[in-house]
Amino acid sequence: MSMERQFKAAKVQVTMVGDQHPKGVNHLFNNVSQQFSNDQLISLTQAVALLTNEKCVGVNVIVTDHVAID
Repeated sequence: MSMERQFKAAKVQVTMVGDQHPKGVNHLFNNVSQQFSNDQLISLTQAVALLTNEKCVGVNVIVTDHVAID
């Protein structure tokens, strides 16, 4: 039996904290490229912080792979 993994999708979940969300709120971004850089991730969190006037306290990258089993 063999298994083959193939990239299917990726999402980025940015957790922001501020006056309106003291416990934090998650913003989910779909259709993230398989190959992204740390600079791109930092730019995304800075843009969300600017738009929401909140502070980024964490990021989760969620990758979905398709696994074919022969």
